[in-house]
Formats: sequence, C-alpha cells, structure tokens
Amino acid sequence: MNQLTAQNPQEEWLKVLGKGMVTIPKKWRQELGIREGDVVQAKKEGDTVVIQSQVGNNAPYRIYTDSEIDEFLQEDKIPKELSKKAKAELSSFSNP
Repeated sequence: MNQLTAQNPQEEWLKVLGKGMVTIPKKWRQELGIREGDVVQAKKEGDTVVIQSQVGNNAPYRIYTDSEIDEFLQEDKIPKELSKKAKAELSSFSNP
C-alpha cells in the first residue's frame, strides 16, 4: 500500500470523511490547546484552508448551557388555551 508521508513535522496528509469532516492530529490539538467542544476558526486563502485555534474565550458568539436552553424553551411556550385556539384556526384553513 502506498502511504503518503509528511516531509515536514508541521505538515500532515488528512483524510476527508463524511460531511467534509477532517480530524486534526492529536499532537497538534495538544500543542494548540484544542479540546473537544472547542471552537476553531477556518478561513479559505486561495486554494488553502487555514484552521486557527481560538486563544482564550474570544469566540464571536456564546454557547448556551443545556439548562439555559431549557429555560428559553419554557419561556417560549404558549398557554394551552391559546395553543388550542391557534390549532382550531389553522385547521379551518386545511379543511375547507
């Protein structure tokens, strides 16, 4: 089997998996401080893709906890009576 080998320790050949997924080598993740669940930035420069680790917590967005998401969902629920009324109104459109 012919196997591609890196000529430079800063270079690796990576296999693209389903949905375009690529695994960053473990040694690089350790050196860069990238852990599971972390956010990295990717940018396209010509025919090159650069993946950059986020130093600190500088992501331009916030990742919510499961409990915060549950709270948002609770706040978004509408009262049962209003739900019943909306369903009745909507069903009148589908049953002429």
